[in-house]
Amino acid sequence: MPNPIQSLQTPAAVTITSCVSTSGGYGVILTWSCPSGGYDTFQVKVGRPRRSQNESLCEKGVTVSGLEPAQSYTATVTTVFNGLEVQSVSTTCHTESTAGSSAIIAGAIVGTLLLFILVGLLIVFMKRRKKKRQPKDVPKDLVFSFPGDILAKDFADHVRECEKDSNCGFAEEYQQLALEGQGQSQMTASALENMGRNRYRNVLPYDWSRVPLQPLQEEPGSDYINASFMPGLWSPKEFIATQGPLPHTVSDFWRMVWEQQSHTLVMLTNCIESGRVKCEHYWPLDDQPCVHGQLRVTLMSEEVTENWTVRHLQLFHMKEQQTLTVRQFHYSAWPDHGVPYSPDSLLAFQKVLRQWLDQTMDGGPPIVHCSAGVGRTGTLIALDVLLRQLECEGLVVLRLCEEDEREPATDGADRGEEL
Repeated sequence: MPNPIQSLQTPAAVTITSCVSTSGGYGVILTWSCPSGGYDTFQVKVGRPRRSQNESLCEKGVTVSGLEPAQSYTATVTTVFNGLEVQSVSTTCHTESTAGSSAIIAGAIVGTLLLFILVGLLIVFMKRRKKKRQPKDVPKDLVFSFPGDILAKDFADHVRECEKDSNCGFAEEYQQLALEGQGQSQMTASALENMGRNRYRNVLPYDWSRVPLQPLQEEPGSDYINASFMPGLWSPKEFIATQGPLPHTVSDFWRMVWEQQSHTLVMLTNCIESGRVKCEHYWPLDDQPCVHGQLRVTLMSEEVTENWTVRHLQLFHMKEQQTLTVRQFHYSAWPDHGVPYSPDSLLAFQKVLRQWLDQTMDGGPPIVHCSAGVGRTGTLIALDVLLRQLECEGLVVLRLCEEDEREPATDGADRGEEL
């Protein structure tokens, strides 16, 4: 006869701890922690269509085979106990490339070059068809002469020309831009009280472009966050680029959202990639709100697709008794140390994001972040500007814009993480 107390117990969700590519990219090893309560089996699901298998062991890892190399898959683990089930938070698994898939990867890279042509510094060359007067506070050495305007009808030819001789043209453009903008003042970011607020020691905002916070009383450095205003197509402060929050900067992150009255967050990294923490999980996991200082964050709803998730959040200032609605666009198919497998999903994501931005004209600039806030962040901003420029002006301006955010990471792993 079954134990009536045991039969009423609800199983606990597990936490996925890692997902490592194996078998030359044709499988993954998925591991998770044992749940706090009882369990009979676990149901592992990786990819679409979903592959399911029951496993009675945890923490030792389960090998899921039959996958494709150089792909991203959504994985979940469901705890089964006494006929009841509870699913874990999903994670994204990335399978490694193989020699046999090199042609596929090459084709994807060629496709993305059509999108990323102006990403030499990944953030520094944006737009401007018409020459505008340089703002007084912009350093003069950021003004740079580049090839000039390329009409939309000539753009494909320009790309094909740059692709010749193993992409020699792109390499030359990158080299011309590589040393631009060095030597800018970063005194605030380098201050002793602020160094711990930077995820990477060599990715710091400039003093003239950083986003200042309202200082808190008797708290040194409380006006600092690793974030910078970025130009767009119509405004010198059309975006905010920032790093993925650290555990002790989540409160600063939400303060920035509130103070800037930003209705839009764009997340281009996963919290954990290749076994490393890339971004603190800064939004609620469920309908239980999170409190950060005077701000209460509530997850109202979320819409999950294969490559991204849109979350509807509500930010409530408990002292001011005011509310700010925020929508988070989380693109999860951009692998660490790489590019999206196909440009199609990124183009679709940018289109959904742009439609939202065009209908949400009030409030502050959208806040875009990856891990360091440089590579993927700058690429999406540049992509958005270029696509709008092609649509609105019928050309692409190959010219360094008049405002820069920061230097890309130049130190080993930190730089490679964002490229």
